[in-house]
Amino acid sequence: MYYLVALFALTLNPFIWKAQYKKKSFLYFQGFRLILGFLITFVITYFGLVDHTWEAFISYGLFLVGIFLLVDILYSQVKYGSLTPLLGIALIIGGLYFTFVYPLTITNTKYEFVKQKVKVAEKEKSVIDEKHIPVVPEKYARYRSEKLIGELKHSSYYDLGESTIQKIDNHLYWVTPIEYTGFFKWMKGEKVPGYIKMSAEDERAEAQLVEANMTYVPSAYFGKDIKRHVRKYHKDMILLDVSFEPDDQDHPYYVIPYGKYVKFRNIIDVKGIYLVDPITGKIQDYSLDNLPDFIDHAIPTSVAEDWNEWYGKYVHGFWNSLLAQEDVMVPTQWDDVDEVNGVFNQDLQLNWFTDFTRPKSDSGAMVSYSILNARTGKFTFITEGNGLLNGKSAMNVAEKTFRANKYEAGTPILYSIYGQFTWVVPLMDSNHVFREMMLVNAKDEKVYSTGDSKRKLFDEYKYAIATKLGKDETTPTDIALLKSLKGKVSHVYKAETDRGTSVKFMIEGNDKIFVVQSTDFPYSIFIEKGSLVEFNYIDTEEIIASVNNEFKIMK
Repeated sequence: MYYLVALFALTLNPFIWKAQYKKKSFLYFQGFRLILGFLITFVITYFGLVDHTWEAFISYGLFLVGIFLLVDILYSQVKYGSLTPLLGIALIIGGLYFTFVYPLTITNTKYEFVKQKVKVAEKEKSVIDEKHIPVVPEKYARYRSEKLIGELKHSSYYDLGESTIQKIDNHLYWVTPIEYTGFFKWMKGEKVPGYIKMSAEDERAEAQLVEANMTYVPSAYFGKDIKRHVRKYHKDMILLDVSFEPDDQDHPYYVIPYGKYVKFRNIIDVKGIYLVDPITGKIQDYSLDNLPDFIDHAIPTSVAEDWNEWYGKYVHGFWNSLLAQEDVMVPTQWDDVDEVNGVFNQDLQLNWFTDFTRPKSDSGAMVSYSILNARTGKFTFITEGNGLLNGKSAMNVAEKTFRANKYEAGTPILYSIYGQFTWVVPLMDSNHVFREMMLVNAKDEKVYSTGDSKRKLFDEYKYAIATKLGKDETTPTDIALLKSLKGKVSHVYKAETDRGTSVKFMIEGNDKIFVVQSTDFPYSIFIEKGSLVEFNYIDTEEIIASVNNEFKIMK
């Protein structure tokens, strides 16, 4: 039925037909136009996977029909033959208007559309649990995953797909589907052998290959292309960005969010997802309010980016965004990565985070930030961030701290850690190998900590908060954070690590396990059961505590 659109490629002016229908050249030309119309319609629908709606027909048809009508200028000498070229010009102008001008006239509508979804809050109520902060940067996860690709049979057939961070069985992982490298490799390959996952919370964990013979994937062709497979059964919905999400039992699924356009294909309203089993091709339809528990990515990053941009940029309309820029805020722009970053709250729900700055290229301070729930679309705009260090400035602090090492900072994410807004910045070497993590206080960049392990990183950050933030009312007292202890060693355990000797010991009458590194305190390797020691440590609610700042063996 949709291919009837190709009939518009024919000459539609009856006066031209009346004058030319006896000429073979005219009839051959009409046949060529009809075939060309079918081919263009096929390309747009099959390869472009355009939705089968009137809006799509008008959006693409104005240009195509206008061009075919304009071709009738060849018959302008016929009486009334110039009518169709003039109509073609009008349709092309209409297409240009709807493509380039009309979107600028509805900026207020875009703002109002997002505003209805936004809840403005002074601060974020949900406290982030630091044990679920992803310390492994995406580039490092892909670097480790690349090694596993090389171990596959016919490894040249495959490449890494897009990596996404998600929860699997209450743990955060970087998950990367394996994809075909091209058409001929797809023809030769049997099935995609699975996907790779790597812990986002444990920088020392190994990447794992999860075997699953997947047929319907984005890099396949014809009916095995996963979007084309879904379009075959769902022709009228807008199909958005594909994401890969295994469930808690490691069974693979592809998620394709869908929605409807409003305001002539300028505003997308996400309605739900199609959940596709890449092994069997089975498609399940879920609305946003009825998603399976393991689904994280129902709102694509492209939609989240648009909503953030519209809310910050068009508060007073299009012209204000260019000229006076009153109350205008812009999301931080990152190089080669999405403007929004995934963070998980205490309930391990994925949220798209972005910080806003003033519309000034060299601005180093943020004015606010937003949290958009990637499952529900709930949009929270936080005003408490005004005046804090923005993400790019945090990257600069991290890279300057390790200038001698020439480390590259990964994309930073803002968390509330120990009552302080803190940027978590991963650092990698030139080969994308993870080297250090850095916590940079968003109020004062001189307050930071570095470490290659989470325990050292957070313990040192607590100490930095206690000793460097002065009269900040949210800072715990030095006494609450930094404690001194003197006592006799009741148990001791020593182990060699890549950082030297790690010494764990307990003190009589104390149930905590204390950890000291020989690289920090060389004499610690000589303690034995019964040794009398004196040291400082950061007091936390955890059983294990790191020795900090001072360690002495009394006898």
